[in-house]
Amino acid sequence: MPIGFIKSPLEIMELILYIMARVDGAIDMGQLTDLTLCDEGVDYFGFAEALGKLEETGHVCRDEDGRLLITAKGRSNGQTTEEELPYSVRVKCDRNVAALNKRLQRARQVRTEVAPRSDGSGYTARLILDDEAGNVMTLEMMAPDRTQAELLCSKYQAQPERLYNSILSQLLEA
Repeated sequence: MPIGFIKSPLEIMELILYIMARVDGAIDMGQLTDLTLCDEGVDYFGFAEALGKLEETGHVCRDEDGRLLITAKGRSNGQTTEEELPYSVRVKCDRNVAALNKRLQRARQVRTEVAPRSDGSGYTARLILDDEAGNVMTLEMMAPDRTQAELLCSKYQAQPERLYNSILSQLLEA
């Protein structure tokens, strides 16, 4: 039976602050749970209790969508105690957070929206591609119904670079 390094409620709170300080933006409860349960010493109930205390004390807060964010107080106190976490736990957390940050960045850069058209003639699928400097492309396509618009969005989400490169290639050949 594996034994973890994190044992006390205080250590779980330190781990949560360590993770939250490295996450690039707001995350949902499931994402934080996955990141925190990286050590076999942490169980869900201990995690939930520690997170509740961090929210009560103003170390962690929620945005308007209910996603979790670290506060300035949490960042400051977390920096003070992060060296107390075992090195192997920090390395594992850093690797897991880096993978999550890549997914979060992609979600911010590749977005879609579905909206009914004002004239009632169907739906608009809006396909958006951004980079660090701002918007690269916004493409609006008409679809006869919501299902078709959502399918367009789904296909775009899977390979946005392919569509962008195809459009760019067509425009530059003209």
